[in-house]
Amino acid sequence: MIQATNELILGIELNEAYAQLTYYHQSVKEPVTVGAPDASEQLQFPMALRRDASGNWDFWDGAPQQEEKPDAFRISDIFGKICRSERIEDQGELMPAAKLFCIYFTQCFQTLKLLVHNSTLHVMVTVRDLTEELGAVLVEALVQSGVDRRRIYLQDYLSSFYYYTVNQKKELWYQDVALLEYEQEAIVGYILHIDRTTKPAIARVDKVARQPMDETVRAGRSEQDWKKEKDRLFFELLKKVFERRTISTSYLMGDYFNKSWAERSIQYLCYKRHAFQGKNLYSKGACYAAMERAGLIVMKDLLFGGRDMIDRNLGMEMRIRGKDTFYPLISAGVNWYEAHHVCEFTLNHEREIRVISQPMAEGESIVHMMRLPGLPDRPNRATRLRLDVYFSSPSRCHIEVEDLGFGGFYKPSGLVWERTVTF
Repeated sequence: MIQATNELILGIELNEAYAQLTYYHQSVKEPVTVGAPDASEQLQFPMALRRDASGNWDFWDGAPQQEEKPDAFRISDIFGKICRSERIEDQGELMPAAKLFCIYFTQCFQTLKLLVHNSTLHVMVTVRDLTEELGAVLVEALVQSGVDRRRIYLQDYLSSFYYYTVNQKKELWYQDVALLEYEQEAIVGYILHIDRTTKPAIARVDKVARQPMDETVRAGRSEQDWKKEKDRLFFELLKKVFERRTISTSYLMGDYFNKSWAERSIQYLCYKRHAFQGKNLYSKGACYAAMERAGLIVMKDLLFGGRDMIDRNLGMEMRIRGKDTFYPLISAGVNWYEAHHVCEFTLNHEREIRVISQPMAEGESIVHMMRLPGLPDRPNRATRLRLDVYFSSPSRCHIEVEDLGFGGFYKPSGLVWERTVTF
């Protein structure tokens, strides 16, 4: 159930061709997808910007320069250029990737101007492949745009597919769910499966089939013959996706699939199954995910085991209020780029710390010892440490420990210890 709130939740899909924005606010019943003002029917923002002679930025729709009022700067393929680490210059000056993305996000936010200015903003950005470098640029850009770092989230497309699916009617995802998409000149089939034998139930998305549809496969066929061949190839791919599986619903992403050529395939796809076609699944899924992060949606007894998910719990044995207890640092089931914990504690007689990792599924706990060479000799409980734990990939954890001294009695030594743990 969605709770009422004055928070503004944004889900943003980015790809090389366009951006898409879906928002949720208490003024609407369900997430709503919007587009650039002059392209409202497409519900998309072009991946291009222009700046006029007065310094005002706007989206660029590809229109040619006007002789009487030429633009001072134009750039297209923004997402692709940044992902390829291309050098971007504006009037001879290097433009950092985060600054360019900041300008782009600001223009997107202008579509919801009144809501943005009067609400607490949560933003989830979804991309096909999320790297550490791209994630850092996106976070920096959103911070420059005025978004609180604590309310910035990132995830890949398959995570957005999961969040979109499980926020539909339960009868649509009680069994397996298929996602079919045309990407990089190929049709790709994915399956969302929920393992309900575990508690919590664990959902995973796997790529199960891929069929190239490029010019090599076309092999010089006429347009009519190519349509028939595409239908046959798509039909064969669907049989691979559906074999030995009970699929309740299928989603077709984009406008590549249509009955002008996929007549037999779509008929097979829809036989005794639900099937939907659309373009905003990823941005809506990102919006639902941000709503969960903001506490507006509660996903009970269900966990997504995506490729960016941390599959183990991290913690430490501590004595808190006189009792020995396990203090959690990182919980399994969160994305690695959201896994971050900072805490402070005092040592008794130890000269090392012990971080314990425990697999989410079956498996033994592992103790990761971190010695603290050079730590000054002080009485018991007179050394205060700051512990910082974060991840740079789903399987790589970074631990940093800093000596804080002890109030006015013992000054900090300035020592910092670091360790990287690979799971």
